[in-house]
Order: sequence, then structure tokens, then C-alpha cells
Amino acid sequence: MNKPLPSATAQMLLGFGDDIPTERLFFAVMPDAHTAARIIELAAGLCEEHGLVGKLLHRDRLHVTLHHVGDFAGIPPALLARVQQAAGRVRMPAFEVCFDQVGSFAGRRQNPFVLRGESGVEHLHSLQQALARSLQGVGGKPGHAFTPHMTLLYDQRHLPLQPVQPLRWHVGEFLLVRSFLGQTRYQLEGRWQLG
Repeated sequence: MNKPLPSATAQMLLGFGDDIPTERLFFAVMPDAHTAARIIELAAGLCEEHGLVGKLLHRDRLHVTLHHVGDFAGIPPALLARVQQAAGRVRMPAFEVCFDQVGSFAGRRQNPFVLRGESGVEHLHSLQQALARSLQGVGGKPGHAFTPHMTLLYDQRHLPLQPVQPLRWHVGEFLLVRSFLGQTRYQLEGRWQLG
């Protein structure tokens, strides 16, 4: 059986060059399976109520991005190792998060329809800041404001922020995720327990 080629090698063989990003690396928290199912149920109802036609994200892909490390034409192994080591230095207790609003962010072509929190997201801010301090000088895109949210779908319609029944879950870990761009596929690159 043939072994799959690394992304960068495959791109070169296809004549695309080595500067076209094929993978994204980011830190995130994900809801447990029961909460993810409740989120999808809520989102489906909101789609019907508001006439949204965008495709819902699969519940296994629901996440809150904490830190975007970058987009790459094959993630450099040395960078991956440094980022994993930095994540291992983060110390923080487990916590509960609560999202109680939905609305759209302005997008280029499609508007992300997201789940957000008015209050109940303070510990996500703390985790994101602790991770950013640990990653300083290692990798990522610093300097952007952090708005904790979970993208549910992309749609042409733009809906204002509105309250929803609060969704709470226990955050006991954060993850390092490799996303294969355009393939709707994730690969776990690390998992760190809180507490």
C-alpha cells in the first residue's frame, strides 16, 4: 500500500508551489458530545426560524478557537513541537462556560452565524490569555481582540445578536487541532487537562 505524501510534497508534485496553505493549526475548547448535540438542535431551530440556508457545522467540529497559530503548506514539525511544549506550561483550573446569545459576524462572502456569551465566558478569556503568554515568541497571530464564540454555520443573511436559552458545559481540557483546509477534517495534535 502506498504511503500518503505530506501536504507540501503533494503540492509541489501538482505544481502548486510550497506557499499555498493546506493546513491550519489552532488551539480550541470543544463541547462534550451531549452539549454539542444540544447546540446543533438549537442551531437547526434557529435556521428554520430565521430562514438561514447555510449548512450547519458537524457537531464533531464545533469549537471555540483560543489561539490561531497559523496556516501552512504543511506544518513545520519543529514549530509543532515548540507549540506543544508551550501549551504544556499552561496551568489553570477547569471551569464552566455559558453561551446565551446568537448572531452574525460580518464576513467577506458569507456571514458566520455564531453562539456567544454575555457573561459566563470570563474563564475562556483567562485561558486564552494564559495560552497567549505561554506561546509568546513561539507561534501565532498576536494582537487581535478575543471574542469567545462558536461558529454554527455560514450564511448570506446577517442576523443581529439575540438571546437564547443558556447552554453551559464543563471545560476540563484544551486541544491543539490541525485542520485540513477545504476538507472539513480535523486531526488532534495535543490535549492538555485543566485543573
